[in-house]
Amino acid sequence: MKILLIEDDHIIWPNIKEYLEQNSFLVTLKTDWESWFKEAYGRNKYDIFIFDVMLPYKNWFEIAKELRKENIDTPIIFLTAKEDMESKEKWFMSGWDDYITKPFKLKELVLRIRTILKRINKNTEINKITIWDIELNLDLKEITRQSKKITLTPKEFIILEYLMKNKNKVIPKNELLEYIWWINNDIWSDVIRTHIQSLRKKINTWFSYDPIITIRGIWFKFEDNETKVLN
Repeated sequence: MKILLIEDDHIIWPNIKEYLEQNSFLVTLKTDWESWFKEAYGRNKYDIFIFDVMLPYKNWFEIAKELRKENIDTPIIFLTAKEDMESKEKWFMSGWDDYITKPFKLKELVLRIRTILKRINKNTEINKITIWDIELNLDLKEITRQSKKITLTPKEFIILEYLMKNKNKVIPKNELLEYIWWINNDIWSDVIRTHIQSLRKKINTWFSYDPIITIRGIWFKFEDNETKVLN
């Protein structure tokens, strides 16, 4: 899940970004409204917008209303120090989905994010991905294989999620680099290889077949069959 965050408090934002990434979210951080605005309207689709309503130089209520007018329905969470009824009414009218009052616990922010995502996805099948004996719970960020829980790093989980969502499709390493790290540079090829190796080791430790195929070290594919058998 991808989050676009804007926060200019240099004490707060590193903690927010790090905690969200530890919980398997991909976070793009912006510290000024101009760059955030361009990113929100850019080609990258986000699952959640989070922004501080106290940032200077821009009326965030108007931005929220403008996003909705442009049919950008990405859920919005406001970070605020205000909790008066007048402010709440403005947020509601501008198209907000939730707010959290500063100071707040980071765990509460994650719970609010997951609640929103679960609510908007409740009638779809994307909360879980199941292929053969592997199940990804996208809400809880958990993976099980034949009822055994497997612990992955946030990046490993995101890689596996992407491969499973694109099952049987050959994925170039540069596509993974761009999706996960927002870069497209061969210098980072070893990073992908290292994460894939670790991921394969974890999901195949007790099992008879490996669903992840590596092709010449530069393409990857998740096969939804049992034709690839571990030696």
